[in-house]
Amino acid sequence: MVYLIDASVFVFKAWFSIPAEMTDPASNPVNALYGFSRFLGDFLEKMQPEFVAVAFDENRGETCVRTAIYPEYKANRDPAPPELKLQFERCRAV
Repeated sequence: MVYLIDASVFVFKAWFSIPAEMTDPASNPVNALYGFSRFLGDFLEKMQPEFVAVAFDENRGETCVRTAIYPEYKANRDPAPPELKLQFERCRAV
């Protein structure tokens, strides 16, 4: 069985559901990193997939294919805060 995981969904879910007070020794928030890593570990343990691909949205602003098709895509969404951007980088590393 092959699984494709939309990572951004789980990173955002963790960001909004786990308190931001969860930090690393340098006081950087790690709530989204923890939640995403926990999800991925639980998934791998439970499903024991033969193949897995984890996909992240690429932030390319106005050059995004979705924006070309539908200009209002994410038009009312605020940019991700720096604390979340840092965690996305760390989640990609996981």
